[in-house]
Amino acid sequence: MLTKVEWEELRAKLDKQLKPDVKKRRIKAIKINSAYHWQPPLYIEVGKKVGPLEPDAPPELIVAIYESSAFMVVTPKHGYDEGLPHFFAKEDVQQVVEFED
Repeated sequence: MLTKVEWEELRAKLDKQLKPDVKKRRIKAIKINSAYHWQPPLYIEVGKKVGPLEPDAPPELIVAIYESSAFMVVTPKHGYDEGLPHFFAKEDVQQVVEFED
């Protein structure tokens, strides 16, 4: 799990790269009921492996979750070490759990 400093550095990096106005809300988990018919309802939690986030993909470790115009789910291969985060439309998110600081 990321420290607060690492979390903020990654948030700033995504904000600069994507220009999506990434909010400073620290999200621990989201419950998804995706519009994609192939994807079952998911509970995506930081520090846990969850999947599939893409068709036929193995579960991925969740590094961080950010909110902008959509929710961005960061994994090592999607938004952290390489690539872009997974994006989930706000209307697909049924529940948001924030970290208790």
